[in-house]
Amino acid sequence: MTPIRSIRMTRCSLVVSPVDIWTRRMPAPAALSVMLAGIQRKPVRKPDGTYLFFDLPEGSYLLNINSPSFIPVSEWVETSRLNPLHPVVTVPLLPGPGYMYPAASTAVRLRLVGTFGAPRAGVAVEAYATGDETARGRVSQEQLPAGETSIRVSLPQGQTVAGESLLLRGQGKQELVRIAEVLPDGVWRLEQPIEHSYKRGASLLPAVRTYSSEGGVVLLPFRGVLPRTFAATLQVGLTKLELELRSGEVLEAPPVLV
Repeated sequence: MTPIRSIRMTRCSLVVSPVDIWTRRMPAPAALSVMLAGIQRKPVRKPDGTYLFFDLPEGSYLLNINSPSFIPVSEWVETSRLNPLHPVVTVPLLPGPGYMYPAASTAVRLRLVGTFGAPRAGVAVEAYATGDETARGRVSQEQLPAGETSIRVSLPQGQTVAGESLLLRGQGKQELVRIAEVLPDGVWRLEQPIEHSYKRGASLLPAVRTYSSEGGVVLLPFRGVLPRTFAATLQVGLTKLELELRSGEVLEAPPVLV
């Protein structure tokens, strides 16, 4: 008699693709810890920098990514909403206090402090370039109505990845948008519908959304082919600061009281 052999089939349930939002590259494996809360099995890291989880029951999972170089990530992933043939989740990693700047970086570094000088951690911070000469691209469709979730972009400048923030501005209106997926033919799918209507030629300017670290430190990277000097706005809650940045330099801004 032929012996009966048991064959166990494995199924890839989730692929986590962590991307350094500054360099648009996968971080080194020693720099990251990628785990799902409540799941003891460690993911399999592929040579391309992605992390694979196998044979997960369908459901919601809390994804935790920790690193000495990046701000910790903790976000929910619903596996039933993923493409079963391509269950990829791209996770943008924002620079933390231990981050090593790439050469010729353009950025702002500052600290958020409370009334008595104590560092403020976990505070949301936004910043964006204000000059049209910094535009990373422009809206190419004739009309971009409010509620739209994708933008067709002409003259895109540099590589754009999921998780990147940009300031959409035109016709006297503006709002921060975040890229959910970069599609073929210059189409960017957004994480949320836009609030206002825009027309052809509206600008997409460099922007950053991040959080302060445990020490209250904030790093705000700006990418693109930037002019030698350019203006930027930094916003923390109701507080706005107008800054002048120099391309290829990291501006050490004074502490901000929040």
